[in-house]
Amino acid sequence: MRKTLLFSMLLIALSIQAQETVTVKFTAATAAGGYSPFTSVMVTDLTQGWMMTLNYPDTVLVLTSTQVGVGEWQGQDCRLGAAFPNPFAGKTCVPLELEEASEVSLQVIRVDGKVVATRDMCLARGAHDVTVCLSTPGMAFLRVATPHGSSVARLVCTGHAGADEMSVVPKDVAVGRGGNPGVFELGDLMRYEAFLTANGTTVHSTVVEQKQYNNETVTLVFPVEAPVGAIDGLFTINDEGAKVYFSKGNLQYHMNTGTWSFMEHQYDMVEYLNQDVGENYANQNIVSLFGWGTSGYDHGAPCYQPWSTDTYYYYYEAYCNYQMNLYDQTGQADWGYNAIANGGNTENLWRTLTTEEWAYIFESRATPSGIRFAKARVGNVNGVIILPDDWSGSYFNLNFPNTTNVYYENNPISMEQWEMIEQYGVVFLPTAGYRLGTEVNNTESSGHYWSSSKYNEDRANCVSIFDSGLYPQAIDFIQNGFSVRLVQVAH
Repeated sequence: MRKTLLFSMLLIALSIQAQETVTVKFTAATAAGGYSPFTSVMVTDLTQGWMMTLNYPDTVLVLTSTQVGVGEWQGQDCRLGAAFPNPFAGKTCVPLELEEASEVSLQVIRVDGKVVATRDMCLARGAHDVTVCLSTPGMAFLRVATPHGSSVARLVCTGHAGADEMSVVPKDVAVGRGGNPGVFELGDLMRYEAFLTANGTTVHSTVVEQKQYNNETVTLVFPVEAPVGAIDGLFTINDEGAKVYFSKGNLQYHMNTGTWSFMEHQYDMVEYLNQDVGENYANQNIVSLFGWGTSGYDHGAPCYQPWSTDTYYYYYEAYCNYQMNLYDQTGQADWGYNAIANGGNTENLWRTLTTEEWAYIFESRATPSGIRFAKARVGNVNGVIILPDDWSGSYFNLNFPNTTNVYYENNPISMEQWEMIEQYGVVFLPTAGYRLGTEVNNTESSGHYWSSSKYNEDRANCVSIFDSGLYPQAIDFIQNGFSVRLVQVAH
C-alpha cells in the first residue's frame, strides 16, 4: 500500500512537471561568409543566472525545460533541473535551486516505489548540486520536498555504481560544468559567444542574445580584420557570394621613387581641372589618371608605363592583343599586380573589378537595408557613395538611394559626418575627371573608374559618374586616363 501511494505521488508530480528538451547546435563563420573553426562556446542563461562552456568538438547544447501546471508551481520554493548525464552509467548530477533557506527532504525512488536513498538536511538559499549514485540499472526519480512545495526529476540509469547513495553540495555560483546546464525554462534569455584560440591569441565572436524557445542552429560570427590599406567593409560581387574589400583611396604612382600607393583619403584627387600634365607626365611627379593596362609591367603593349600619355589606342592593348582582358595571361596588366606601399607591399594582393562585378555591386547586391549606393557631395567633392553589405539605414539618412539620375547636392555630407559614416565601411568614389592625352578635364563634375574587362578593339568597360547620371558598365577608349580603385578578395 505504501509503495502504491508513493508511486501515485510520483505520477501526479510528473503529470504536473512535463519536461521539454530544446537542442541548440553551434557553428561559426567569418564576417566574409566562410566557415570558421572555433575552440569553445560560452553559454549564459541571463534569466536564471548560470553559465557554462562547451569545448569543441562538443558543439551541441541540450536544455531541458520543466513546464508546470497552472497554479501548481506558485508558492513552491524549490526546483530541480535536468540531470546530466541522463541516461547515465551509475552516477549523475541534478541541479537544485532553493529560493530561500529551508529544511529539505530528498529521496531517490525506484520506479517500483522503493526508496533507495534519503537525505534530510537544512540547505541555504541558492544553487546546489545533488549527486545520485545507483547500484542497478533502471528508471528512478529524485524527489525534493520543503515545507512549501516539492519537485521531481526523472533518472535513467544504464550502468552500476557501488551503492545507492546521494550527496548534496552547494555551489558558490550557478555555473554549468562540462556541458551541464543549470535550470532552464522556455523563453529564457540566452547569451552565446564563441572563442577561437590559435598561435597563443584568442579571438571572440560577435555575441548572440535571444530568447530560446525552439531547436535551432546558432551561427556565431568572427570579425575579419580588413587587409592593410583596405576600408573595413565587405561588398558582395556575384551570385556565388564572393566578397571584396575596397582600397582606402584611389591608386597613385610616384614617378620619382617608382612606387605605388593609395591616396590618404577617399576624397583625395591629384590632377586638377584644365591641367596640362605634360608629355608622359613631364610636368608632374604623381600620376592618378591612367591609360588602360598601364600597370608598369611590360606585358607586351607599347604603352605599359603608368605615365603614358600617347593617344593611340592600339598602344594600350593588354598583352598586345585586342581581345584580352587585364586578368588574362599572367594578370600583370592589372595595376593590382603591383606591390602597393601602403597596401601590404606585396605583389598580386589587389586587383581591378570586372565590369560584371561593378554592375553587381551597383545593381544586384541584396543588402538588409536595400541600399547599395547614393550620389553625394562629401565636403566640397562630388562623387558616389557605395554602401557595404551590412549597411543599416539607421546609420545615416541618404536621399535618393540607388538612383542614378540625381544631382550630387541631394546628399550634402560634411567632413564631420563623413568621418562618422566612413567607419561603417562606406566607399566614396570622387569625381576625379579624366585625362585625354596631356589635358585633364571635368574634375568637378565627372569621374571614371576602369574595369579589367575589354569591350572591343579600342574600348574597355568602366564606371562613369556624371552630375545627372551613373553608368556601372560604361564603355570608353582605352587611351583615356581614368581613375583606378582596387579591391582585395575577402578570404
